[in-house]
Amino acid sequence: MKKITREPKNLSFLVDGKIEPKISIKPGEILMVETERADLMYLNRENPVFLDHADVMKVGANPVTGPIYVEGAEKGDKLAVTVHDIVLGEDKTEAYCTYVPGQGVFGNAFYPGLDYPPCTQWFDVSGENLRFNFSGKEFALPVTPFIGTICVAPAERVALAYTFGKDILGNVDCGWIRKGSEIVMPVNQSGALLSVGDLHAAQGAGELLGCAIETRGYAVISVRLIKAEEEYCFDWPQVNTDKFIGSVGCIENSLEAAVRHAVYDLIKRVEWQCKISFMEAYMLLGECVEIDICQFTDSLRSALAKLDRKYLVKN
Repeated sequence: MKKITREPKNLSFLVDGKIEPKISIKPGEILMVETERADLMYLNRENPVFLDHADVMKVGANPVTGPIYVEGAEKGDKLAVTVHDIVLGEDKTEAYCTYVPGQGVFGNAFYPGLDYPPCTQWFDVSGENLRFNFSGKEFALPVTPFIGTICVAPAERVALAYTFGKDILGNVDCGWIRKGSEIVMPVNQSGALLSVGDLHAAQGAGELLGCAIETRGYAVISVRLIKAEEEYCFDWPQVNTDKFIGSVGCIENSLEAAVRHAVYDLIKRVEWQCKISFMEAYMLLGECVEIDICQFTDSLRSALAKLDRKYLVKN
């Protein structure tokens, strides 16, 4: 198994096709990708908080590991990444979630804001549960590891690693980008130039706090190529499992648009896969589609539209 470490030379706050690849893999090869914590290990028990968003930006947010060059990937192909495993905190470092004034679902122009100082909770992610301690009471949440950011290089533009796009996927914070899932993205440059980062131990819908349970760790992945000439229905990025097929919509400042794009894409996929009309697929999904809100913080909006595979009837 190949491995790419989280040492500084392999990390970037940018997604850019001009960044030199750090490792090369063949389709089918297994790769371990170490990832850095979202704060670059800036916070600790002695320095536990960010004062505000500007303080966060001084450090940087959501570094990704890569780029990873995929042999044989060419512009126009699709890259399908399988997540075989996610291991959190293997180096015994703590995870955290933090409230940063001005961030999160209440940090916007339509709400006066929460007049509270910054605060942080620390977590051991080695067990099955995460333990919050509030006012002398303990609240336990199950550890549910997933990849917050997975992306390919764009064709021409340069993207910040904490952003997203139809062309790259990126920081959509979808809780289903986890062990057992396959993520499908477009290839915009030779080698695809895949990057991975922002592992989470848990996160509620939308990452409303503006922060999940942020942690170091590693993901074990492999890739396959869907060549441009192959018959395959694709427009928006996909998250698929053995239980469902899913399409991701991601649009700045409009959750409604993100949901519409995800659902429309899923309708087109069902039309193509089941060989039925668009209206028939629309009527079917209208009664059984599931929607997960993935990102709803600051200006980022992303959603996953899912359809249980039991409805994918083939005749």
